[in-house]
Amino acid sequence: MVDLRVARRYASALFKVALQSNTIQRTGEDLTRLRELLRQSEAFRAFLYDPRIARDRKKERIRQLLHESVMPETLRALELIIEKRREKLFEAICDEYQKLQEAHQGIVRATITSAVPLTESEQAALVQKLEQSIGKQIIPTYEVNPNLLGGVRVRMGDYEIDGSIRGALENLRERIRLEIERRTIAR
Repeated sequence: MVDLRVARRYASALFKVALQSNTIQRTGEDLTRLRELLRQSEAFRAFLYDPRIARDRKKERIRQLLHESVMPETLRALELIIEKRREKLFEAICDEYQKLQEAHQGIVRATITSAVPLTESEQAALVQKLEQSIGKQIIPTYEVNPNLLGGVRVRMGDYEIDGSIRGALENLRERIRLEIERRTIAR
């Protein structure tokens, strides 16, 4: 199981270094490429995650492989992750860094769920309305869930806007239940 608290600490420290050196974008690009390399190369993943390989050997090999393709700050961060035996957190660290970078740039990821697929014009109109209401750029992901019956549900981080028929019916059911409970107690 990945410890997200630890991954967030590493990502936050790397983000602070990138912020101070004005390399937030480039560091993010480095991490994206490294994450993709991990996902695509079984050999690289096996090498990086193998606890039997000595840390010094791993760091030396990583330096040889990456010294020309990533920034020194990114390479030092990866070496620190290896030194502290946190290699299995690397993808989570990359994900957490991306969240910090997007927040810094005023970008919010939103999952938009609808009962039926939205047309491109409906998608564009919804995203535009959301961007106007929160004042940030939205990167949407669309999902279809017929159980919603109609309308849409939007999730942005921990915040959810439920404009679905199912949500309205559940809300109505809860209000009726509370009213019945209130009247029962009042007797």
